[in-house]
Amino acid sequence: ITQVFYNILTNACKFCTHGSITVDAGINNARDKLEVSITDTGVGINPESVKRIFEPFEQESNSSRRNFGGIGLGLAISKQVIKLHE
Repeated sequence: ITQVFYNILTNACKFCTHGSITVDAGINNARDKLEVSITDTGVGINPESVKRIFEPFEQESNSSRRNFGGIGLGLAISKQVIKLHE
């Protein structure tokens, strides 16, 4: 789970050069689960890319986003770890 937080927060920091990053957490009693939400005021993700960026080796195609490096595994790994905890 630590790796998931690291991956998501690192992405938020990369693409939020000004504004804010917010982490909220709480218990969903109906589901008996902890829910964590991480939001930022960064550049955002194109709606067409939202599903694709959670696949291995996929990244947002905008060239300005490529300046930050990475190989496109962070979100895919995070998705799989979360699925294992459901």
